Amino acid sequence: MESLSTEGFVLRTRAFGESDIIAVLFTRDYGKLSGIARGARRSKRRFAGPVLEPFQEIGLRFARRPHSELAFLHECSIVQSHHHIADELMSFAWASYVCELTERMVAERDPSPELYVLFRSTIETLGAGVDAESAAHHFILGLLDVAGWGPDFTRCGICDEEVTGASRPILDARGSGIVCSRHEAERLGMNHEDPSYRPTRRIITEPLLAYVRAASTAVAPDYDPRLREDATQLLDRLIDLHLSKPLKSRRFLAEIRSSVRPQSV
Repeated sequence: MESLSTEGFVLRTRAFGESDIIAVLFTRDYGKLSGIARGARRSKRRFAGPVLEPFQEIGLRFARRPHSELAFLHECSIVQSHHHIADELMSFAWASYVCELTERMVAERDPSPELYVLFRSTIETLGAGVDAESAAHHFILGLLDVAGWGPDFTRCGICDEEVTGASRPILDARGSGIVCSRHEAERLGMNHEDPSYRPTRRIITEPLLAYVRAASTAVAPDYDPRLREDATQLLDRLIDLHLSKPLKSRRFLAEIRSSVRPQSV
């Protein structure tokens, strides 16, 4: 087997047998891969310290067979430690969500250097005290784009007209972005201007449209927290259109966000 080297991030690990570890990694040159680290729970030389803990950027040397699902991890070393993310609970929750979402949405062994750079930048941002929710939104939109599911928040997915607040846009059930709510009304045989018509999906407001458009190009922290919360719900619904199973980290994230949300008087 050929020995290969690259850098990558640990997305998830689990113990295997008495001393082995199976790790899911997102690598710079080989995309997502799963590997087994023989004796990793005992070796202090090849897998020293917290090298196989989540959020760590590591250098790794590994080998793989053409038709084997698991690579063989020979040794790993820390390139950049981000263990301090765990010091801030909200950053830790969002980083966990980013890792699980990457694992679920990135294809096995499909290199994406552009996404790797975005992932690294997001983890660094989450560890630097920048608004975690905004950083995660920017990453999620970039991940969807790389996966081929990038939403269009500027034009209607049906009539291709530019969308404004007057369009009363709703999320496209096909996952492509947004559509004018009048199309749903027409499908139901209703007049979209009739006060009794209520779209089946939540109308996306003009401020929310502005936020997600800004977040698709850069981290956009300077927005009202309630607007960012609306954006989180919108992106959750969008992600659910593409995933068959719920994300475990979302429940943990929701609990943390609920615990820090200001209580109404």
